[in-house]
Amino acid sequence: MPNLARSIDWLRVIRMLAQSIAPGVAAVALISELVRPVGPDPTLDSLVLSVFCLLTVVMVAICGWTVFLWDIDRLFFKLESKIDAELRETHPKSDEPGDSLLGRARDLVGKAVGNIRAKSIVLVEKSYWDDINAGGVLSFPQPDIAAAIEHIDRPRRDLLAPLVHYVGSAIPLGNLSAPLLSRLIFRSVAPEVKVRLYRRLIVRFLQQLGALFALTAVCFFISILAWSRLSDSIFVQGHVSAKSVLFYQIDLMLRGALFDFMEHTQRSVSPITINRHATAFVYYTLLFRMFVAVYVISSVFRVARFVFRRWRALLVR
Repeated sequence: MPNLARSIDWLRVIRMLAQSIAPGVAAVALISELVRPVGPDPTLDSLVLSVFCLLTVVMVAICGWTVFLWDIDRLFFKLESKIDAELRETHPKSDEPGDSLLGRARDLVGKAVGNIRAKSIVLVEKSYWDDINAGGVLSFPQPDIAAAIEHIDRPRRDLLAPLVHYVGSAIPLGNLSAPLLSRLIFRSVAPEVKVRLYRRLIVRFLQQLGALFALTAVCFFISILAWSRLSDSIFVQGHVSAKSVLFYQIDLMLRGALFDFMEHTQRSVSPITINRHATAFVYYTLLFRMFVAVYVISSVFRVARFVFRRWRALLVR
C-alpha cells in the first residue's frame, strides 16, 4: 500500500477531482434536484449525503492546501530578479564599440516607442508569463510554485524573441540590429511589464481560490439539503425547503466571513435556525463556517501583503 500511494500522481488526481469529477457530480445533483419528483427518497438522499459530505471535506482540504502553496511573493521575487538581471545585461557599456550606433538606436526608440509601446508590453508580458507557466504549473487547482521557480532559474530561450520579430517587421531599421533595438525598448517597458505580471499573479490566485470556494460551497449546499430531507431534527422548523437551506448557508458564510459582527448585532438572513441538539450536523456546519473564516483571512492577507509591498508601482501604472 505505501508503494501504491507513492506511485500515484496525486497532483493529477486532485486536478481531475476539482476540474471534472466534483463539478460534474454537483451539476448532475443540481439538475436532478430540479427534475426529481416531489417527496423524499431515503436511499437517494443517503447516497447524495455520503458523497457530498466527503466531497465537501476533500474540497476544504484542497482549498487550504492551495492557499498554503500559493506563495506569490516568492514567485514574483524570483521573476523580478530575472527581469532585473536581463535589464543589467542590456545596459550598454561606455567603452563598447559602435557607440554611435547605440546613440542612433536610442533616438529611434524615443521616436518609435510611442507607436509600438502597447504591443511591445503585451508581447513581453505574454512571453514571461508563458515561461513561468510552462507545462501549466500554475494551473487550477494546485499551483506548483517550486516548479515555476525552478523553471525561471534554468537557462532558457530568449524571451525577447517575439519582440525582436515584431520590431523587425514594424520599424524601418536600416543598418540597425533588431535585437539591439528590442533590448532598448525592453528597458523602457520593463517597469510596466512587472506591474502587469503583478496583477496577473493576483488575478490567477483569486481565480483559483474563488473557483475552489464556489465548488466547495455547492458541495456543502447539496449535502445539507440531502441531510435536511433525511432528518427533520437538524433544523428547529423541521422539514424545510431548498430555498430556506440556501439562505441558511448564506447566513453561515456571512458569519464566517464577518466573524462576530453578525453575532454581536443579532443579524441574520436565514429564515431557519439550527437544532443545537443535532450534534453531528452542528459540528459539520462549524467546519464549513471555520473554512470560510480561514479562507477570507488567508486570501485577504496574502493579497494585501503582496500589494502593500508594491503599492507604489501599482498606483503609478
